[in-house]
Amino acid sequence: MRIATYNIWDSDMGMPARFTHLTAEITGIKADIMCLQEVSDPAKHQSFSALCGYGYSHLQAQAGLSILSRYPITKSADLEYGTYACIRYKSIALLVANVHLPWDKASLRERAVVDIAESLSGIKADYTFLLGDFNCSENSSVSRFLTNEQSLLGADAYYFDLAEAYADMNGTRPPATLSFRKNPRWGTAEPRNTIEADQRFDRILLKDPYPEKLPELKSCTLFGTNISEETKLAASDHYGVMAEVEF
Repeated sequence: MRIATYNIWDSDMGMPARFTHLTAEITGIKADIMCLQEVSDPAKHQSFSALCGYGYSHLQAQAGLSILSRYPITKSADLEYGTYACIRYKSIALLVANVHLPWDKASLRERAVVDIAESLSGIKADYTFLLGDFNCSENSSVSRFLTNEQSLLGADAYYFDLAEAYADMNGTRPPATLSFRKNPRWGTAEPRNTIEADQRFDRILLKDPYPEKLPELKSCTLFGTNISEETKLAASDHYGVMAEVEF
């Protein structure tokens, strides 16, 4: 199974050609489940679902969060800064949560991620995936909380960071998903940004499924890095992340 996350950049910059570029990037990776952030309206959600070949979908309109699936969604519900869908994959019950945490205050991110993690912990599933734009680095309190390195606001969580695991398998480091040096939003569409460091804001996490067996991680890679000759832009200001797992 392939599962992916992609912040599609809610901007008119490069449109409508950039929309075509986005759909090409999404269809190109052939993900079974795709989580999108910054989907600005229901019509855009429906367009992505139809054009990219997903028969099942859910939109959290207020936060602009789309979950697109090739497999049946049996239940869905919205959370503050997130949304989730229960998906039946063969005989496996999946819980997939799509989040876009606040960008401006760490205290808001901490409260939001604790609320989301606690809400998901009460939902029965064989495997739980938490993915999206976390708006913080892997060194943040939010990331340490999710990967069982610290408690947060009296709560605990236990997820695995799939990009980190795949990089460790290959003796590398997980690549940045928000690149101020390589992504031409900065330097083409907007002035160069020489102050902010590249960050890995976009991640795919798997909750410890005990007593179920861990799936096998086949790959975890970036997509959306291609530059359009027409717009001189990448499809988004973020790069997407796609993980392939075998249950």
